[in-house]
Amino acid sequence: MKILKHPFESNPDEFYEYLLLGPLTAIYLAKKKTQFNIIKEFSNLLIDKFAIHSSSFFHLSKGIIELKKSNEKIKMKGFDLFTVNSTFRTMMESYATFNNIFVEPKSEEEEEFRFLLWKLDGLFDKEKFDIGENDFPEAKELLERDKKILAETVAKIEACNFYNVLPKLELEKVYKPDKSKTNWRFLIDDNLKVTPLKITDLIKHTCKTKGFINNYRYTSTHAHTNYLSIEHFKQTRGIPIPDEYVNPITKLAIYLTCLMISDITLIDDNAKKVFQNLPNEVKEYVTGITKAIKKQ
Repeated sequence: MKILKHPFESNPDEFYEYLLLGPLTAIYLAKKKTQFNIIKEFSNLLIDKFAIHSSSFFHLSKGIIELKKSNEKIKMKGFDLFTVNSTFRTMMESYATFNNIFVEPKSEEEEEFRFLLWKLDGLFDKEKFDIGENDFPEAKELLERDKKILAETVAKIEACNFYNVLPKLELEKVYKPDKSKTNWRFLIDDNLKVTPLKITDLIKHTCKTKGFINNYRYTSTHAHTNYLSIEHFKQTRGIPIPDEYVNPITKLAIYLTCLMISDITLIDDNAKKVFQNLPNEVKEYVTGITKAIKKQ
């Protein structure tokens, strides 16, 4: 990706805060004014999730741990490497999920199909919880309710138009309810050929650039606590983290926010109108970053 040089990037912290509290908030509030059904409600909830994680990431990346070398005159802040990186990983996943379910589809029918697969995937995951009928007073009722919701979701999937359009062999790539398997992450071409995606593939498809892809892999090592993450911890423990380390990931967070803003305007007319009223230099920046990433 060719990094766009812009005056905003001279102080990424301030611009990132502005994007979160200004354009993203205004555009999201405009989208919420649009009449929506249960599926669209979940698109808003994913934006909420992205925004909350973004706020946490912003504050965490400024340093929250006071180092031993601090004194009454000079406060030295440390960097919670694991939490910052794990939070950014979650931000990427939240954006990629939003994009794949609500922006990628070429029709309302496809959006409904993807959403129901996503819901069913979550219900299958919930089935794996180790809960017995006698574990607590409401356990039996809860388990019965979950089974009912799962059955209703399967019925809705098999009744939706997009399900009935897909060839059987393509459908089986993403939908195997008899084996409690489904995959809402997929691409589909004009010939209805389906390509299932793993989460890393989805990040590659939605975020595209090496910076995001490598950062997703890097932050995953911190989320899962492997050797590499502990080695990084050893190298950075008790040491003030310089701007040269923090600024690149903050810039990625800025780019990710630009992608989210652009996607919201693609699917909602109210949000698009608010975007058009932003200062020209902000519109140009958001549009330029988005085009540069999506052309990869």
